[in-house]
Amino acid sequence: MQKVHPTRTMWEVGRWRLDGAVQAVPSSVARNMLGWISAVILITLLSVPAARAADLELESLALLYEPETVVTATRLPEPAIESPAIMSVFTAQQIRALGVDTLPELLQFVPGFNPWKSIAGDWWPGPRGILDSNRSFMVMVDGISINNQFLGSPYWTWDLLDLSRFSRIEVMRGPGSALYGSSAFLAVINCITDDRPADSGYLKTTLGSFERRGIALGRVFKAGKTTIDLNVSGEGSDSQDRFVAVDGYGKSGLTHDAYTKKDLMLKVTDPRGLTFLAQHVEGNREGYIGYFNNLNDKTFFRRSNDLLTLKYHRTLKDSAELTSRVFYNQFLDSERAEAVSPGVLFPLTGLVYPLGAMREDHSRDSVWGIDVLYKAAPTGRHQFSLGAEKTFIDLAESAVFGSFGTPADPAALAFIPGEYPEPGRMDNTSMFLQDDMSLATNLRLVVGARYDDHSDFGGTWNPRAGLIYRFNARWTGKLLYGHAYRNPDFHEMAGNAALKSENIRTTEFQLLGEPFPGWFSKINVFINQLRDRIQSTNTLFYTNIGRTDYDGIEFETRKRFGRGQEVFANVSTFRRRALSTPIEFAPELPQNKVNLGYSFRMNNYETSLWGTATSRRSRNGADVRDSLPGLGLLNLTVTRLGFPGMADRITLKVKNLLNTYTSMTPVYIGDGIFEDFPQPGRQITLEMTWDL
Repeated sequence: MQKVHPTRTMWEVGRWRLDGAVQAVPSSVARNMLGWISAVILITLLSVPAARAADLELESLALLYEPETVVTATRLPEPAIESPAIMSVFTAQQIRALGVDTLPELLQFVPGFNPWKSIAGDWWPGPRGILDSNRSFMVMVDGISINNQFLGSPYWTWDLLDLSRFSRIEVMRGPGSALYGSSAFLAVINCITDDRPADSGYLKTTLGSFERRGIALGRVFKAGKTTIDLNVSGEGSDSQDRFVAVDGYGKSGLTHDAYTKKDLMLKVTDPRGLTFLAQHVEGNREGYIGYFNNLNDKTFFRRSNDLLTLKYHRTLKDSAELTSRVFYNQFLDSERAEAVSPGVLFPLTGLVYPLGAMREDHSRDSVWGIDVLYKAAPTGRHQFSLGAEKTFIDLAESAVFGSFGTPADPAALAFIPGEYPEPGRMDNTSMFLQDDMSLATNLRLVVGARYDDHSDFGGTWNPRAGLIYRFNARWTGKLLYGHAYRNPDFHEMAGNAALKSENIRTTEFQLLGEPFPGWFSKINVFINQLRDRIQSTNTLFYTNIGRTDYDGIEFETRKRFGRGQEVFANVSTFRRRALSTPIEFAPELPQNKVNLGYSFRMNNYETSLWGTATSRRSRNGADVRDSLPGLGLLNLTVTRLGFPGMADRITLKVKNLLNTYTSMTPVYIGDGIFEDFPQPGRQITLEMTWDL
């Protein structure tokens, strides 16, 4: 039996206090953040004419008030307040107001997430205290997973999605395998397009700091009763090069993080119930720090994702519904990197490379399949739904080439056997059943389970249950339980063929309502129990560890009040209760995080100011240096509507308004102490939008 080593709880060493979280960042930053927000609130209160207050109250769209229905929690539309899941929902207007451009930026605002940037410039989500497995979440577009199969994760391309083409984004914290299968482990993010877009369009141009430039076009066409929704965008930036004092080879230099990205979406909706969706996203960028912590300007990544779906939906007798989809999802990854710095001894080969050594990685994977969802007509107190899915998973290409055998010629690349997994195929068959029971007028029970039969890992059951109780018109409580799993991906199995699937059991409680008139608030409590968790001991080897237990609390509140204003905040904290094996590869996430914001509308101006602050950020188990100060960032978005003679809408975005220096802790140590990874400073962007 493994011995479980309990850790000191947050109640002992990380006790949450709002002032404690602010003090975790440098005191000058905390004072400036609070000062800016307070000053903007005061100026707005004094400057808006009272005669306009009522009109502005009606015109103002609440920044964080959720839409009436969500679909991710049960795969069916339902009231958001009664969904059997912990949800955060962002409409297109809310995303614009926050000024975020990518999913990692949006998650910075979501309680329970601490996004982290890797040595290669990829963003990991950091959900509910778990960082070292960046494969523990699922990203979907209209309910279809866009996770790649090589890594079992979307993190290679999820930051390439153009958020402006989605009508809303639903973030479900907690297990989702009972609905969506493997990888719906700690969170599910569903990016939803508009089913009934207005007959309109837009043209948007973007200019910003570090040579950022972009253009986007969206247009909705009507051909009889058929709707065609087309969105095209492209963007690039040199990004800010930040100084690193010492890399893994002992030299100093600059980061390199320039990028270009493209996004194309075509959606065709037919009144007979047919919907076709095609998506292509593509990104090219420099290597940020570089392989093996080697600062250089010769590392480049190219990734792309293609998604095709055809959906048929029909309403049957007595309000029963049938939905069937065929889908295809493909990923391409191509990487070229300077893996060894010129003139140094590379410990893995024992050779010196006068001109350095190069490496190229290539992979192409795809998944295609069909799923069917049937929602039965209500029978008494029951609303049954059942579904089935068949998927075929293909790793078509997988190879690594390097010049490690030719020290004098870095261009002479040779195939390296065993470095990447062999191409292969797998398949999965699943079925799920769900019963939505009305036990009383104010009491609802949702139970369900999904069975997955994988060609390599066998069968697994994943149940869930949710009890939702309406105490009165102002208060609702939820008690939730779910089980989820994640199968090892191709890359993990190449490093350890004996890996088992990891599992999690989660219990959650949510209370939401109005503690004071107009203050909409939520408090969430979760307990995560992970078993056979897959942990990285380095970038190439993975192992199952016995037990990891986390629990935490998340609190959200917002208030819309007179003169078109709104304040909003969320606080999240977690503790690790048990760990059977020390975590040596990845740093610990900050235990506490707070977001605080304020928005208002005055005349034709819409303004949002929000900041995020965390407690101190620990290093990984092999790094004995002091922890880093907490993260402290302030962001400002100002939109001017109806700008005469120039554009229909002009938006100014300022990220990291106070130009705070931030850095990320390194993910592994290796043979030496790596410097922290510096992040960009203040970034200013101007967007001009014309309605078509």
